[in-house]
Amino acid sequence: MKQISNHGRLKIGLIFILIFQLVIIPGAGNLKAESQRRALRFRKGDALRLTIWQPWGITDNKNQHINLNGDYIIDSRGYVFIPLIGEVKVIGHNAKTLAEVIREKSRQYMQDPIVIAEPLIRVTMLGAFIKPGTYLIPPDASLWELVDLTGGPTDDSNLNKMRVERGGKTVMKNLLSSFERAYTIQEIGIRSGDQIIVPTRNRFGVRDAMDILYFGITILNLYILVKRAN
Repeated sequence: MKQISNHGRLKIGLIFILIFQLVIIPGAGNLKAESQRRALRFRKGDALRLTIWQPWGITDNKNQHINLNGDYIIDSRGYVFIPLIGEVKVIGHNAKTLAEVIREKSRQYMQDPIVIAEPLIRVTMLGAFIKPGTYLIPPDASLWELVDLTGGPTDDSNLNKMRVERGGKTVMKNLLSSFERAYTIQEIGIRSGDQIIVPTRNRFGVRDAMDILYFGITILNLYILVKRAN
């Protein structure tokens, strides 16, 4: 039987390493990300993105078709109100357990529905954004995705000064590094109710220079007039 040379063993070893890096490691990373996503628990002030699918539609007692899909804000008690189903306690559940609860509550209106419950974080984007406002986004989304919801920063935005405020106090500064590395909202530590603020850059333009020049000329003329008067 022909023996494999040291060079051949090395090539085989490199092939196994390449397969491990391209197939096994990414697969494990995806499983880990999916596990973390399912473990995320709903909290007060967060929101629920609900998707219920029924092949022949969802109807009430009057046989009227109802669409229950949408985003629901979790109130201060930890509940959401879902039409047809009523109040559902969300606080403390993760995506999987909450989907099961809603599925059981909806059985009287539909048979074997497919229910997907996704946690969302409520963040207000202020300052130099094209469309500032309050947005709902999954906690495992990146800061890039959150900024993209606003249409992106304006031309005069100062991303180096991007900060997070909570309860009127600055709790995070210099978010640009997180922005560039595509960290998730959860990894950064952003919570529902936080405000992300991007100020504008202070620009010294031609108009500013002309205003200063005009002011200087005015002062000089006043000085000359006073000098002549004396």
